[in-house]
Amino acid sequence: MERRPLDLKDWQTQYDRKLISLEAAAEVVQSGDHVFLPNGYSGEMPHAIVARSEALRDVKVSICAPGFDPGWLSEGMGESFDITTQVFLNLARAGHDEGRIQFLPYTVGTYFKPYTDDFREKRPIDVFLMEVSPPDENGFCSFGWVAWEKRNYAKAAKTIIAEIDNHHIRSRGDTDIHISEIDYLVDISAPPLAEDEADPLIIKFPPEEQNHIRQIIQMRNPRGLRKAIAMAEDLEVSALEIAWQLEEPTDVARTIAGHLKTLLRDRDTIQIGVGKPSKYMVELGVFDDLKDLGIFSEMACPGMGFLVKRGIATGEYTSVHPGKAVFAGLLGMRETEVRWANDNPLIELHRADYVVNIANIARHRNMVSINNVLQVDLTGQLTCETQFGPRLINGPGGQIEFHIGAFSAPGGRAISLLPSTWADGGVSTIVPHLEEGSLVSIPRVFADYVITEWGIAQLAGRTHRERAKALIQIAHPDFRDALEDAAKDIH
Repeated sequence: MERRPLDLKDWQTQYDRKLISLEAAAEVVQSGDHVFLPNGYSGEMPHAIVARSEALRDVKVSICAPGFDPGWLSEGMGESFDITTQVFLNLARAGHDEGRIQFLPYTVGTYFKPYTDDFREKRPIDVFLMEVSPPDENGFCSFGWVAWEKRNYAKAAKTIIAEIDNHHIRSRGDTDIHISEIDYLVDISAPPLAEDEADPLIIKFPPEEQNHIRQIIQMRNPRGLRKAIAMAEDLEVSALEIAWQLEEPTDVARTIAGHLKTLLRDRDTIQIGVGKPSKYMVELGVFDDLKDLGIFSEMACPGMGFLVKRGIATGEYTSVHPGKAVFAGLLGMRETEVRWANDNPLIELHRADYVVNIANIARHRNMVSINNVLQVDLTGQLTCETQFGPRLINGPGGQIEFHIGAFSAPGGRAISLLPSTWADGGVSTIVPHLEEGSLVSIPRVFADYVITEWGIAQLAGRTHRERAKALIQIAHPDFRDALEDAAKDIH
């Protein structure tokens, strides 16, 4: 796959010629097409495409992680749209349970292998949708705060439709695309909110929190906020707290943070997952006393960008891109951090198959991966995808590569976090063996450190029997006796 040829002459004329309406851009999609949306996508094109659903049949839509439904998951849309995803959010779980979404079992780092290796049966990329920043004085747009698969899609796609959003930052790294490389442009930029326009959302919060909420809203994309305002009457505060990263860490998360802190050292290079409880670790102070950290991570989490601003993550001893904090996307950061990353030479974004790459991860001395898992059995088999049987909770994302890469790195540590119980304490997440149908995300031969609120189990270099003892010691006390009895039967 090669980058499309550049035509640097009179880019403004090209821009004017390629700029069309959402409705006209939706007409580009035809029955039988394969349409692809990258990770972190939140544009407007899907709504315009769904508005044409009666004229479309068998449009295959590949979405990395669907964060919203423009209508193609509704009843009666099956003949028009066939939806595939590779990472689950709440929306995808329900859609998969009901048979309206298919799951593609690739990791983030290996997703493009069929294209780079030219598989005979690879799915054609007929139309690629993405969001970009407005062009600079030379006609180059930026992928904004999300790089992930955009570069590879742009190389492989037959047709590119780029949605220009003036809220997107200009990021450094491998994130530029020229107007001449794009087939169609749609401007989805939204004007700032009026002073009291967000009040229907703000008044949902207690009076003492409303000034803080108003400050948060001022930083967010007005286009998305207007959609939330339109639904304000039906929105729960809890949904807004999740969307705006306002959830407070639990006592379990705080205790896990204390254990995690003991495994970290100056000059470590870190990757952190964005789920719970790992998303809380930075702001719980786990890294505050460390020096010269490096960052080489698929995503970010709250506070991670400001580890750089605070001088904690200097990247001075990072093996790859020294002096830079490297991500595939900044989703997970707070808006204040994303704005700080705008055109910031200390922050770089690169494509997912470069960042989420076992070989590149393992090049870092003292690489540390910190991710969440759903269950671990007494031999050390880990799943981050299913829970208590075959029901998919999530896709593997980039967790497998980062775990194995960190495990393989000189001085590396692959750390898995999980609360010791699930379902309000009714079920142990440490189990004798994974239930039938469970998917093993991390084989036991790569198991390293597992942390619950009850302590740390070091599994690497230990026998099955030693692993079982270590894991039982960090299980919830209510389940230890049953686990010990099961371990005797198994081992």
